[in-house]
Amino acid sequence: MSRIDAATLTDLAAEANLAPSVHNTQPARWMLDKDGCILLAADLSRHLSIGDPTGRDMGLSCGAALEGMVMALAARRIGVAIDDLWADDARDWRPGYRLAARLTPVGDAEPSELALWTTGRFTWRAPFLPAAPDEIARLEHWVAETDDATCARSHADLAFIAALNDGASLTVLRARAFRDELVAWMRLSRSHPDYAFDGLNLAALRMGRVEGALAGHLLASPLFDFADRLGLGKALVAEAGKTTTAAACLLFHRPESESPIVSGRAFYRFWLGFTRFGFAGWPMAVLADVPAAADALQQRFPLPPGHRLINVLRVGPAPSVVPKFRLPADDLVLAEEPA
Repeated sequence: MSRIDAATLTDLAAEANLAPSVHNTQPARWMLDKDGCILLAADLSRHLSIGDPTGRDMGLSCGAALEGMVMALAARRIGVAIDDLWADDARDWRPGYRLAARLTPVGDAEPSELALWTTGRFTWRAPFLPAAPDEIARLEHWVAETDDATCARSHADLAFIAALNDGASLTVLRARAFRDELVAWMRLSRSHPDYAFDGLNLAALRMGRVEGALAGHLLASPLFDFADRLGLGKALVAEAGKTTTAAACLLFHRPESESPIVSGRAFYRFWLGFTRFGFAGWPMAVLADVPAAADALQQRFPLPPGHRLINVLRVGPAPSVVPKFRLPADDLVLAEEPA
């Protein structure tokens, strides 16, 4: 098999980067080593130190990008063996980066059917359209055959999850440091230099210019605390009305001891799985991050023994497609190690 060159790696990295990442931070970086292997590293400058203190979400994001790379390679009939290096916590590999995985070419691979849906996957942060009965039936049948997802569909279940999500969101947003970090990754003006590349911009957030400006001023200032003291905090973060328009909420769970790299790979496959049925997704990661919320979900929707909640996604048909905002491919590739 021919050696993967730098130009090919850049193309592969762009395809892998279609994967979801926390706050669209896109932390995955790629490099060829002297043996012709592909190295995956996490760019630590994109770590959410407040919202993700353990780095697990960054690991999940890198895992999703890794699955994207595996699919991109398979589309070229290149198979790889993967060494998961996340547990080694190799932050001294290169300043500013944490080594996450090594991909060693091993032979031929068959293209993945899920790869057909990578360009059509997107996050929808607004009310969903009603789903047709046959679409819902396909979704339920698929979830029933998985071992890492639980489907909540009844009005009572959606209302329960919607209220729990609003309460958990208010809990985390009451921390000023969390709000500041969130706003740092929000692109609330089209003049922002990174508007078209990363973070959460107006198009992704389904906000207009004025709404975005107000959101930025409110979240990044003491005004939020003042409004919360007046009892307005819940209304400021409320998404329940949008959440209950979803066709279903899907609880994604994986083994407790599993590496976030492996869980992230599975998460990307999971999202692509329901994309096939015409559904967009909208994560509620806060339900997994806030222990009280995760416990409440576990009581209502018992998970398999030994599993932990990774994320909860609202899913349903979206009225329009949201474009992906991604970094230039050249920014995703690190210089090759000298021979």
